[in-house]
Amino acid sequence: MRSVSVVSALLLVVVMVSPAAAQEDTTSGPYRSVRIVPGDGTTLSWAGRHYAGSLEVTSASDGLVLLDHVGVDDYLLGIQEVPFSWPEAALRAQAVAARTYLAWTLARGRGGAGKTYGFDICASSACQVYGGLDQVASPSGKRWEAAVKSTSGDVLLYEGRPALAMYSSTTGGRTRNYEDVYEGRSPIPYLRAVPSPGEESAFAEWRYEVRGSVLEDVLEDAGLIKGLLSDVVVTETEDGDGPWMVEIRSREGTTRLTATEFRGVMNRWGPRAHPEAFPAFRPGGGRYPQTVLSPTFDVRKQWHFPDSFRSGYIDVYPVYEFEGHGWGHMVGMSQYGAKAMAEAGNDYGRILSHYYSGLIPESADDLLPETITVGLDWKEQTLRISADGPVSVIVDGQTIAVDAIGSWRFTYGGGVMLTPPEGFGLPPTVCNVPEMITGASGRSLLVSVTVTAPARVRLVVFRGAQVVTETPWKAREAGPVSLIWDGTVAGVTAPPGPYRLMIEARNSEGSATVFLTAVVAD
Repeated sequence: MRSVSVVSALLLVVVMVSPAAAQEDTTSGPYRSVRIVPGDGTTLSWAGRHYAGSLEVTSASDGLVLLDHVGVDDYLLGIQEVPFSWPEAALRAQAVAARTYLAWTLARGRGGAGKTYGFDICASSACQVYGGLDQVASPSGKRWEAAVKSTSGDVLLYEGRPALAMYSSTTGGRTRNYEDVYEGRSPIPYLRAVPSPGEESAFAEWRYEVRGSVLEDVLEDAGLIKGLLSDVVVTETEDGDGPWMVEIRSREGTTRLTATEFRGVMNRWGPRAHPEAFPAFRPGGGRYPQTVLSPTFDVRKQWHFPDSFRSGYIDVYPVYEFEGHGWGHMVGMSQYGAKAMAEAGNDYGRILSHYYSGLIPESADDLLPETITVGLDWKEQTLRISADGPVSVIVDGQTIAVDAIGSWRFTYGGGVMLTPPEGFGLPPTVCNVPEMITGASGRSLLVSVTVTAPARVRLVVFRGAQVVTETPWKAREAGPVSLIWDGTVAGVTAPPGPYRLMIEARNSEGSATVFLTAVVAD
């Protein structure tokens, strides 16, 4: 059989068996790695998102790992850091910053989760937000595609090496020095505090209040205090004097953290301890995106007094007011600041030079490989990868399927356990076919059938012996399949009368063809 090459190391029980046996559990493994490689014109999807490149599932000690092996240009097209409707210069500045950050990450080498799980860069905001192909396929996606292509190969270099091109959403008017946000780091000449005027962001300034007992719960759950919380005091520093410091005072003593560390604690533990309170609600409705939005904030203790003492019960309690500027780490380029500069007529080179203290884009194609590995997800117990066309499947370095169709399921069981699509390895049949369907002129006609194996399926419409229209081939899973004829012939409404419909299903094991009659009424 063409779709499966059975080797001794792979007990993948999908060889030619009877249809009844094919319905038994065909899960096999454990394997070290399973890679799904799309054929020409095929796109893979996971968790509702579509991705360029091939997807690989590996295993670690704590679960499954999902990797995307993708070309650099396709990776950059999948970056989703700013709205694609923004000015061209802002999009180009973002494209260069994203490409530079990737080059810096690759030059540094794999570390942290990347070293543990085997990828070059992650897909979340901890690295850069990479969401695959869906956003660039949107109506405004062409603008981002143009920004990526027009800056192809351009990166920011410092002393001949990729710069650490950090960026974040909003600063509230001024960026921060690198060493003033991250404790113990040496100053970086191109990551200096600069003005960032004109940021029209909802998070340029933010403020909310939280009851003292709620904040006390969060800090106690985080292991920072025991007992009653006395106060939280923020100490600001001058530029170049290191991070702002936060003192958490309780009856048991005082804990000192940098503002960045405190922000991390609150963003992690706040929603866990009190999801009803964190992230806090904005004055205009809705919640803030994080509990503490930036490392530039103050905390003030106040007292809540009742509006009236007539009841005889006095409910007095402490309230902590959080007030800050910006969203993100505030180092390097402000994305909303870049937008403001672009709207003021600055080109992308000037935007980058402003936020990175004189650095300008330079062509450096040799610093980037053709393909990188992106960590999409890890620590998972189950995964599912789908395809809209034929794929090859490579298990532990050996190709076990070619031109395969359908969705592949993965579970963690001391390695990667693989379950092929239902009906995999069998030729398709088409059943539950109606003898005739009817419809009104100018209306679409729906045909519902069942396909017994994954296959590419299409609908062909005949008037007499002549083909008048057909649908494109489309990959379908085994099970119910709906096909739609839009009721037109050559772009005009089909005239009333009888038509012959042919449904074809094909996979690498064989094909099936069935016919039925459609009557279009006047």
